[in-house]
Amino acid sequence: MALELTRLSERGQIVIPTELRKSMNLKEGERFIIMGVGDTIVLRKLELSEERLRLKRLIRESRKKTKKRGGFDESEIAKLIQETRNATG
Repeated sequence: MALELTRLSERGQIVIPTELRKSMNLKEGERFIIMGVGDTIVLRKLELSEERLRLKRLIRESRKKTKKRGGFDESEIAKLIQETRNATG
C-alpha cells in the first residue's frame, strides 16, 4: 500500500488520488460512510446490494405514482403493504 498526500479544500473536499481510485474501482458518484476516530478519518465505500437498489427504485416509482394520483388513504396503504409482503415473502 503506497502513501499519497492530499489536502482539504476550502469547501471541505478531499481528493482521492487517481491510482487509489483506479485500484479500488471507484467511480464518480460513489457513496461512502465516513467516521472520525481520534485524529483518523475512515472512509468506507457504501455497497448497495441488488435488493436495496431494487427497493430504492420501487420507492422512487411509488412516490411518482402517488404524486400523480394525489395520495392514498390509510386503508389503501394497509392493502399495498399486505400485497407487497405477500409478493416478497
